[in-house]
Amino acid sequence: MKLTYAVVFEQTPNNYTAYVPDVPGCVSTGKSWDEMLAMIREALVLHIEAILENGEPLPEPKMSIDEAIASHSEPVAEDVLDSYREFGDPVPTISTRFELVEIEVPAPQAFQAG
Repeated sequence: MKLTYAVVFEQTPNNYTAYVPDVPGCVSTGKSWDEMLAMIREALVLHIEAILENGEPLPEPKMSIDEAIASHSEPVAEDVLDSYREFGDPVPTISTRFELVEIEVPAPQAFQAG
């Protein structure tokens, strides 16, 4: 079964991070773009498989890129900004990218049969 989810990718000064808004808790990091893309795909597949193995409902890919941008565009929390200020560190510049990522997982029935 193929599924396509909106993914939010961020490049920080030290690495790349990604998360899937439709699948709470599905996050990953990588040192390069290629590593990050492979890592979030793997994390997403493993996350979905664990959900299905536990008999939980499949998190449907609902969010569009525009919706992902809107949900991600919330301001940085003031306590996070304060933590940088407290130590005199500049707030890092983060480059953000939004993409659809397709994965393939076994159909939910495959988990119910086992």
